Amino acid sequence: MLEKILAKSEPRESLVTHTQNVIKIWEQLRIRYGHQLNLSDDFWVKSYLSVLFHDLGKVADNFQDVLSKKKDYDSNYIRHEFLSGMVLLLYGQSAYKAEPESLFAVFSHHKPLTDELFKSQDSFASITVSEENLKVLIDWYNKQLKANNQNVIRTDLGQQLSRLFEKNLENGVNHLYTGFEQFFNKYKANEISKSIRTRYIFYKALLNIADWTASAPLEHRNLNKGHIYTRTDLEEKIKQQAKKNFQGFRIFQLESFKTGSVLAIAPTGSGKTEAALLWASQKNEFDKIVYLLPTRVTSNAIYQRLINYFGKENCAVVHSSAYLYQKNLDDTFEKKDYLKDKTFFKNVNICTIDQVLTQGFNLGFWEIKTFHLFKAKVIIDEIHLYEPYTLGLIITTIKYLKRDFQTEFFIMTATMPQNLQVLLKQTLEIGDESLIKDRQLLNETRNRFEVREELVDELESEIIEALNKYNKVLLVVNTVDEAIRLYEHYKGKKAYVICYHSRFIQKDRISKEKEITTIEGNDSPILLIATQVVEVSLDIDFDIMFTENAPMDAIVQRAGRVNRKRKKVDSKIIVFKHQQKSEDWIYNKEDFLNKTFEILKFHKGQKLTEQQLTNLVNLVYDKYDVTLEKAYQEGLNAYHRIQIGDNGHLHYIKDNDGSSETYTREGLDSVNIIPLKFKESLIKASDIEKSLHEVSIRKKKIWADPKREKDKWFTYFDCEYNYETGLKFLKKGSDRGKCVMP
Repeated sequence: MLEKILAKSEPRESLVTHTQNVIKIWEQLRIRYGHQLNLSDDFWVKSYLSVLFHDLGKVADNFQDVLSKKKDYDSNYIRHEFLSGMVLLLYGQSAYKAEPESLFAVFSHHKPLTDELFKSQDSFASITVSEENLKVLIDWYNKQLKANNQNVIRTDLGQQLSRLFEKNLENGVNHLYTGFEQFFNKYKANEISKSIRTRYIFYKALLNIADWTASAPLEHRNLNKGHIYTRTDLEEKIKQQAKKNFQGFRIFQLESFKTGSVLAIAPTGSGKTEAALLWASQKNEFDKIVYLLPTRVTSNAIYQRLINYFGKENCAVVHSSAYLYQKNLDDTFEKKDYLKDKTFFKNVNICTIDQVLTQGFNLGFWEIKTFHLFKAKVIIDEIHLYEPYTLGLIITTIKYLKRDFQTEFFIMTATMPQNLQVLLKQTLEIGDESLIKDRQLLNETRNRFEVREELVDELESEIIEALNKYNKVLLVVNTVDEAIRLYEHYKGKKAYVICYHSRFIQKDRISKEKEITTIEGNDSPILLIATQVVEVSLDIDFDIMFTENAPMDAIVQRAGRVNRKRKKVDSKIIVFKHQQKSEDWIYNKEDFLNKTFEILKFHKGQKLTEQQLTNLVNLVYDKYDVTLEKAYQEGLNAYHRIQIGDNGHLHYIKDNDGSSETYTREGLDSVNIIPLKFKESLIKASDIEKSLHEVSIRKKKIWADPKREKDKWFTYFDCEYNYETGLKFLKKGSDRGKCVMP
């Protein structure tokens, strides 16, 4: 009889079998984490009960009839997790009124825990249950409860359940909904502490991890095995990749092999990635490595690098378009695979910074993600690139994870102002002994710096001359429209010209990046005209760079794309005067642009060491305190404001239903669109193919366009677009193809 009560139909699996499988995984998790989490016996009892009861509601005829295909879903369908939770509440009402977190985990193990939970269903629907099914199932539950020294389901409770499910029950299950809402609302009205959030994360994550794992195909019904790789293992992997070129770890890398959190400062090409991995190799067996980067492009590049070290089966890449990226690499990759990837099931997880910052806003399976950050080794690269608001979120996140989840951090960058170093040391609670610098490379020179007091158009003859003298010329400007204008001007002159910026559809951006890296290896001249995206997105090695003036740290980052391998003898960085719009719209704080330009003029013609460049960064930022910025304070307090502040509505544990106040990047007011020119060719295309034609633009641009068109999840936008220049906005009126300034 028990085998006839189903939990799944494809493949067919009984409720009892599925529950037993979930309990087996849960027991493995308890063995793995029991000692580390240091939780009470009462916690583990309630966690066990949540796992045991989580699918009990599937015994109802409405669920069984759907699985056995006697009928389709209809208005009488009541969600099984609602019924499971209400039965569990009846089983231990007093305990759950005192501490309801594990019960909420049951209610929400399939749906977000919000005020709207279950409200979309017909609360007046009547449901039935086979008395025989209910009796044999309760007998089985009681055997499990007895075996675990727990109170059995009382006879009168079994009778009460029968009455609850009785056919044609007056008012259907409306009284159950009323009971749920009274319980939920009373909990919200009570004083709430932060400890509730932590317990809820543990309850919810243990249930979901066990349930997801047990629900996987038979060959995948096991937890990811813990992976211990030592310094020796890593050295062997690097040797294999570098072949004969590996001469052992550098001094800087060996100094990074240090317990606790670390702050590392080293120039481009110093081997920061290997230094961070060497540090992370001290992790315990089941602890995760989470590698956080500023952009999707850098995340993809590091992912390709690390799968060579650790194997594809041990690595995940996670960002807003990672599913499409993986699908392009492997057509068998499914969304259910990515669901586990984006909740950090893998041993090594390479992500954009946003994937960790969203946990504080209770977004995107945040409970599992946060749980997997317990004792994790988290690497944050290029932290100086983040704007004050995002930096505030990062600081708050580091403090929270260090305090409540014993997470450790390796923060690294090529350039870092002194005052930011002080802030990060305080946040990480480390001393000077954990501040690691690559002193060898910091004392070496790489490029000669020159300054031009002209605008870019006045340097045309010098740029043409550079194309005659050098193979690889990089021209960097501060706005997309300027990059497009210059591309159209230089196209066909003396070299192969490529335009590269942020306004290309995903498909073309991927192609552009391949094109750039491929052509770079040839001897033919190339002029790459780009924006700030080259500061972190491409592993390229050019001979000379002309760059529009920018803050000193941005200049240093751009300069890292020239003579990257330190083998060229006449490489140059030529900084030319910035346009006024850069000062007005792009870099409009603290007069950083003019300070940078004046300092570089003083040092023009010199080959500057990496340490000298770091000193110049400090000169530009010497009186700047990011903690005084309003945006920084907003980021620092954003989680509290959303969670429980004056307007907070999440009460620490509820899922975020998409509040407009929850964003992870300063000025992140963008939206994905598809240029209208692709609409006809995409009519029969898959969602994946449509997504590859998306590009991100500012929301104010799309709001101003009455011609935009919606297609399910996609928005088509009237603009000019081509592979060479990317997206250009149409001017108001009939002047098609002309750019408007940002």
